[in-house]
Amino acid sequence: MKRALAAFLLFCAVPVLAAAPAAKPKLGVDELIDRANKALRGDSSHALLTMTIKTPDWTRSLEVEGWNKKRTMAFIVIRAPAKERGETTLRLKNEMWLWLPKVERAIKIPPTMMHSAWQGSDFTYEDIVKADSIVKDYTHTLLGTEKEKDRTVYRVQSLPLPDAPVVWGKVISELAVYDADESVVPLKEEDYSERGELIRTITLSDIKVLGGRRVPARLECVPAKKPGKSTVLHYKELTFDLPLKDSFFSYQRLQRGAQ
Repeated sequence: MKRALAAFLLFCAVPVLAAAPAAKPKLGVDELIDRANKALRGDSSHALLTMTIKTPDWTRSLEVEGWNKKRTMAFIVIRAPAKERGETTLRLKNEMWLWLPKVERAIKIPPTMMHSAWQGSDFTYEDIVKADSIVKDYTHTLLGTEKEKDRTVYRVQSLPLPDAPVVWGKVISELAVYDADESVVPLKEEDYSERGELIRTITLSDIKVLGGRRVPARLECVPAKKPGKSTVLHYKELTFDLPLKDSFFSYQRLQRGAQ
């Protein structure tokens, strides 16, 4: 879901849902959005993933390791390639720092850079800091449902609260609730500007069990106005509910070069 790379970070086609009257879900719409938003993070988590950035002219892949806690702390380290190895992003509540090992320097990300691309991807620093924004800064309305073989897919519209400090004027989400265990899995997110223009689409697929939970192992973010560009996150390992201390997410640890 949104800011899902922050995760930490806080990303197969999903069928378009019919515009028929929506059946009331067993879980409330707010809870559906909250659980979908936590699907790849839990209350705390550790992840190993590959991020591949594609443009019409080049392709670049990064090996990433990340830790999250309470949706307010994140520690994300680039493990490969050698050129970026050791570059680290630290999130503490609404603040963010970047460690650059080549110059042995920590940089605080200013508000003017929050909409900049993180590592050249289609995700931004804002995505990482606002990992829980879709839950607390928006109101949610169920638009429609579709029953599939072993799950029900819900389509939800999220509109920002008055004066909420958010980027998107509207978010349309699709998520699945599985019959067997009522696990909630995000499937798709469409982010729109305040003028109603589609800015990007995030499709979540390759659903499997990682860390004992049913999650989407592949996220693809495609900007609407940049033909041929995309960012794909592929989760290789996920572990949930780790006993991480708050001190794990410290500026002092960032200065040690994420060792």
